[in-house]
Amino acid sequence: MKRRSWIGIIGSISLLLLIYWQDPLYRLGRNIEIYGRVLQELTQNYVDVPDLDRLTTKAIEAMLNELDPYTNFYSAMDVTQAQLEQSGQYAGVGIVLQSLEGKVLCRRVLPNSPAEKAGIEPGDLLIEIEKQPVANLSLDQIQKLLRGMPKTVVNIKIYHPTSRQMQEYTLTRAEIESEAVPFSTILSGQIGYIALTQFTRGCAEALRQHLIKLKTQTPLKGLILDLRGNPGGLMNEALDILNFFLPKGELLLETRGRMLEANQKYYAQMHPLEPTLPLVILIDEHSASASEIVAGTLQDLDRAVIIGKRSFGKGLVQVVRPLVENTQMKITVSRYYTPSGRSIQLSPRAGQSSRIFRTRNGRPIREGSGVTPDIEAQSYLPTAEREQIEPYFFYFLSQHRNSIPRDSATLTVELPPPAQVLALLDSLRHYPNMYKGEAEALLSELRSKLNEVSSIQPKLQEVETALREYRLAQLRRSEEALRVLVGQLRAYHGLGLRGEYSFITARDPVVKQAHELLSDLNRYEKILRP
Repeated sequence: MKRRSWIGIIGSISLLLLIYWQDPLYRLGRNIEIYGRVLQELTQNYVDVPDLDRLTTKAIEAMLNELDPYTNFYSAMDVTQAQLEQSGQYAGVGIVLQSLEGKVLCRRVLPNSPAEKAGIEPGDLLIEIEKQPVANLSLDQIQKLLRGMPKTVVNIKIYHPTSRQMQEYTLTRAEIESEAVPFSTILSGQIGYIALTQFTRGCAEALRQHLIKLKTQTPLKGLILDLRGNPGGLMNEALDILNFFLPKGELLLETRGRMLEANQKYYAQMHPLEPTLPLVILIDEHSASASEIVAGTLQDLDRAVIIGKRSFGKGLVQVVRPLVENTQMKITVSRYYTPSGRSIQLSPRAGQSSRIFRTRNGRPIREGSGVTPDIEAQSYLPTAEREQIEPYFFYFLSQHRNSIPRDSATLTVELPPPAQVLALLDSLRHYPNMYKGEAEALLSELRSKLNEVSSIQPKLQEVETALREYRLAQLRRSEEALRVLVGQLRAYHGLGLRGEYSFITARDPVVKQAHELLSDLNRYEKILRP
């Protein structure tokens, strides 16, 4: 009897376990069947013939939107483009675009690209692609039109603000290799500076070569690694860069997820290039993903001082899964954790997390808010304000490019005269959409609701004018900061990216703080070992 009871109990437990393990599969099958029946009903009975491909794509996109911003579906063309971008190359014409008051501005023209060879310059306006006006297209739509298979041709129309002439170009698309390390230099006091703009394939080796080159010029006493604006990229490149500064065998990163293979620990594999060189990492709101791996790990291990603004907060790991007919899905499979055990992923209540971790030397660091710098440092203008103003200033300067000096010493040392900054500020009066603050949004909403009350429209116009004058007055209070911004833009117009970085290293207050810290090693050590 007892034997039968035990058999019954074991059988019941086995049945419960079977139901438990099969339940996810059952629910998966049930939902696939429901979706299939919905498509079948639409195909057979809907009043019009439905576009099933479009409906399916929309359904997939809506489903993935419920998860996180990084789990995405890719068409066959998207897959090809993503592969090129991941390698640091893409097939296009070499123009980085920016929107400006319904115009499409050529913000950067990449070196040795088809666009540069044809004579297109930063500040030019893109008017048409294959006879199609671009004014009403999004930047993503425009980029897709410009990109394509290598050696194919695209016809564009460009307006040159310097000469005020339109010109048509026939450009042959090419695989364009973006430069992950666009600039490095030696600052006074034997302090090195290297800018890393993206984590594409081969960027670690490029950074290593720049570091070696600096070391051959002088015995370095410190290094500034600028990751501001760096959106991330390949995780393995970030790990290789960490290994330049951390000893072999050191834990660099851990990933955790539901799948067994998503749970990994990554250790330094090589002997470091610079295990003791004093190091400062610069970050800002746009430093994300692989940038946060580098900054967060070096902060955890007290190997570098982090200066700047809190980083973006992307601590999720994605893998690409092939689907059908050359489509793919990028899916988040794990979170990454720095050596202290903290997650960098931005939580909905960023900065309010109660979980406090400790660096190797016992310094407190908070989880769930990106990487918080050891020293908060604001560049010459708040990021949001700068991003709003910069396109207008850039376009204004492009109209006067011929008057910009091209002597590197002048661009590096001299600030533009205050009169030029005031002229730029006055030019903003001609752009009614320049200000998009909360007050302007409320005024626009009020105008639309009272559109039929003609007597009140002049009053609303007065309010709008008063708001614009108030904004301009606020900007004038930042005249010195604006001079630095204008100087940087002039440097780029005059000498390209190298001119811009030369100006940054000479004038940027965040770089200046990093340089001062590395010149005072007692203060540097006190931050890392309080």
